[in-house]
Amino acid sequence: MGFPKTTRLILGAALACAVGTTNASAAGPSHKGGVANATNSSKQGSARPSQCPLRPGQDWPEAEDQKEATRYRHAILDGIFKQWIELGRAPTPAEFAQRMKLTQPEADRLLDEMQACGESNGSGILRAPTSELIAIAWPLANIPTGIIVTVDGGKPVFGRCAIDALGVSEMLGGKTTVVEATARDTGTPLRVVVSGQRIVSAEPAGVVIVKGRGCDKMSFFSSREAGEKWQREHDGEGTLFSLANAVKNGAETFGSYSEGLQ
Repeated sequence: MGFPKTTRLILGAALACAVGTTNASAAGPSHKGGVANATNSSKQGSARPSQCPLRPGQDWPEAEDQKEATRYRHAILDGIFKQWIELGRAPTPAEFAQRMKLTQPEADRLLDEMQACGESNGSGILRAPTSELIAIAWPLANIPTGIIVTVDGGKPVFGRCAIDALGVSEMLGGKTTVVEATARDTGTPLRVVVSGQRIVSAEPAGVVIVKGRGCDKMSFFSSREAGEKWQREHDGEGTLFSLANAVKNGAETFGSYSEGLQ
């Protein structure tokens, strides 16, 4: 599959997050916005801090250098996301280096680039404060979020945001993925099974998502009526997504990581 001259990655129009655990306010990959100083780079005090190979575009982060963008996507998809699903947690720097067949200094430099991308446009990672361990790499989180994502053949992991979680399947080649959470209106469990952009099943059948400003203000509701009622009670706050639209949005956003890769 060919790519346009300007390769675009992972910054849609739906999501954002504010992560207290990382002591940062971070714009998610599908919400335009900057990222506050989130975590420490593995090279603190360096005279030349790592630069993100992607730059903010009008709608998506983009890179003029297609080869560089492809290298970056391979690294974050294979070294971070696929390994995360296998382990049930974010990989350590040593595990990332081993997976990518890099020396540790080479791996650390690449992780620093991913950190720079996470801070600048949400298309990378955010480390935990004063640590080299990964806390967030949209669409996944290494901290409890109330959203559990289980990809076929993998271990359960935390999804960062509701819509993010629904895009994991497409990002990983359409593997059947189960997303489990709690309905904000009833407190009862809900379960959605997706395969790429296809909804396999949903319990309850009327699940919707109301997206406020930030991942922590994005919630599943048991029905459209419940979501609309919550909006009325909160002065119209947020945007209501049908489940089909939420899956499509998540798939289009995070599918960009794997699009065209072998």
